[in-house]
Amino acid sequence: MTVSHANDSYFWVVSQFSKMDVATAYRSHTAATLFMGLVTISAVWLVSMMVL
Repeated sequence: MTVSHANDSYFWVVSQFSKMDVATAYRSHTAATLFMGLVTISAVWLVSMMVL
């Protein structure tokens, strides 16, 4: 999962348990999951370069 947004149940679980309003959750959670996805894609690419 690269970007979690309002159509994803994970988005609503995180926003509701952290008591964020929807506007803040859109900005912070979406950006954070985008960053996590890009870091993970980069890490997988680097590992694949070492293995091959």
